[in-house]
Amino acid sequence: MKKVLLLGAGYANMKLLTSINKEIFSQVQWTLINNTPYHYKTIALHDVASGKHNRSVLFPLKDVLDRRIEIIEDYVERIESHTVIAKNGSYEYDYLIVGLGFSSDSFGIPGVVQYTQSITSYNSAREIQDKITQALQRYLQSKEINDLSFVVCGGGFTGIEFVGSLAQELKKQCRSIGIDFSLVKIYCIEAMPKILPMFSENLMHVALQKLTELGVSVLMGSKILECRQGCVVVEQNGKQNEIFANTIIWTAGVKGNEVIANSPFFESARSKVAVDEWLQPTKLNFTQQDSHTQEILESIPKLHNIFIIGDCAAVKDEKTGRFYPPTAQISAKQGEYVGQLLETLFHAQKTNQEIQKDSLPKFEFEARGSICSIGQGYAVGVVNNKEIKGFSANCLKWLIESQWGFALNGLGGVFRAD
Repeated sequence: MKKVLLLGAGYANMKLLTSINKEIFSQVQWTLINNTPYHYKTIALHDVASGKHNRSVLFPLKDVLDRRIEIIEDYVERIESHTVIAKNGSYEYDYLIVGLGFSSDSFGIPGVVQYTQSITSYNSAREIQDKITQALQRYLQSKEINDLSFVVCGGGFTGIEFVGSLAQELKKQCRSIGIDFSLVKIYCIEAMPKILPMFSENLMHVALQKLTELGVSVLMGSKILECRQGCVVVEQNGKQNEIFANTIIWTAGVKGNEVIANSPFFESARSKVAVDEWLQPTKLNFTQQDSHTQEILESIPKLHNIFIIGDCAAVKDEKTGRFYPPTAQISAKQGEYVGQLLETLFHAQKTNQEIQKDSLPKFEFEARGSICSIGQGYAVGVVNNKEIKGFSANCLKWLIESQWGFALNGLGGVFRAD
């Protein structure tokens, strides 16, 4: 029986496994390797880091996936031709779907790795929340003012959603333990001249006003030169300034998973693999022993055995010539698409047909829009080319995100308490 190996339980692979024809699970051996026993809603991790949510973003894999799928908890380290090397073993495959998540990108700025924390997983978000709580508790003992200073580096989607949620949650926590919230300093640092660059100037100013109301100081046009212990060095208007804080969160950039960079089998840049219209790598580096396999793949225009989906896939928008930004929306669409291709492929094998790539539909994607929450009860965004803001935008965002939980786990996935 052919072996299908899936790496990562993010939006891409979860959509693939929950949308594909269930009869396929009896025809082929399916194995999913993930470093945790659950899938988590990446789009809600900023609320976990701020302390607003906790376990409600988790979905145990054994509860939401078909029982015929083997689930292995392991840490993938490297990918080779026909083999995946993990911490606890090696796994062979006939077909490989790489759906690993993202990692933080420091852009080579000194001190980022050593002195900041990033929201890249559920565990990292929980660690940030613990660090915030510890800073508040330390202040009660030492009265060290920098324990009440919090810096968020990056004014993109994640940074703005996190800093908005953080401002609201810090106010609640300060009230509950007797800290004067007026002493708290919350900064959002952005190198570009505007935050939320995907939105219009109008929406940016709406977001800025809301953040100001929440007590956030937004520093735009502030290039981060270095992160130090308890300090961020920035350049503003040609001058260097130091912003002091004992809690520094890095949301300024992401790249693909480090596993890609550790796998010479792939041609990659920033841990992302360039893929073609069928979400297959445009180039693979075969060893001398695999030269025969390479000749076959290069000479026959048919689907080969590897797909890259989610945050590790560099997918170009043919209309603009730019790469699509990594979002849950495009990842889920990729998973659904590859699931359909696999259905076609396995059916053709069953009936001894040969499939040519050009006869198959190519991956297409058109973003439906995006909505950025700014604290509880408020959001800004664009849906179907129409700008929206305020409470109604927040409600729409909640409804859209709740669809994912419902699809995975019924209403329990939407209304589970922390």
